[in-house]
Amino acid sequence: MPDAVIRAFAPSDRQAVRDICCDTADMGQPVERIFPDRAWAADLLTSYYTDYEPSSIFVADLDGVVAGYILGCLDNRCYGLVMFWILGPQFVFKGLARGVFFRRQIWRLLGGAARNWRRAFVWRKQSFHSHQGHLHIGIAQGFRSRRLGQRLVEALMLHARGRHIEELTASVHDGNVGACRFFDRIGFQVRERYPMIGPAGPYHSLLYVKKTS
Repeated sequence: MPDAVIRAFAPSDRQAVRDICCDTADMGQPVERIFPDRAWAADLLTSYYTDYEPSSIFVADLDGVVAGYILGCLDNRCYGLVMFWILGPQFVFKGLARGVFFRRQIWRLLGGAARNWRRAFVWRKQSFHSHQGHLHIGIAQGFRSRRLGQRLVEALMLHARGRHIEELTASVHDGNVGACRFFDRIGFQVRERYPMIGPAGPYHSLLYVKKTS
């Protein structure tokens, strides 16, 4: 099988990125296991990156097929402001229009979010008062174990270094053993462990960090 090409995101890749994100959102499994509305989840998880910072997205292209992506943000403060003031209200209105808030699954998620209110203050500090960056990565089923993830991270690291970003972070559920091994292997280190409560019970959110230089 030929090697994938790591390239910059193009507008025509938007749907492929949304599809892979939703296919892998729950620790590599489809988002429907935890969330009732795929299109709304795709908006929530990807629209900041595709609509506000597409220059920090890279995709793995295999003969014209997007096999994976890395969503990058090089300014956490900008991300926090856009999510809170612009996209957040849009998500609420769309959710109401689509009936998302009348489904049992969403109330389980919101209940978990309410129990994690202390973590929200940490997120606010990092998102609104930091000019460092973060990333989210997704590889489609059938294309894993081919170093695509490592190559995508390397592309984003080079991009971030050229813009004088000192470090990138990634948040990982500690139950996602594969993701933890991946970040350990490519040189990320756990800076903090945050106790969380999700629909399936308590867990830890691991903040992985790597310097760009």
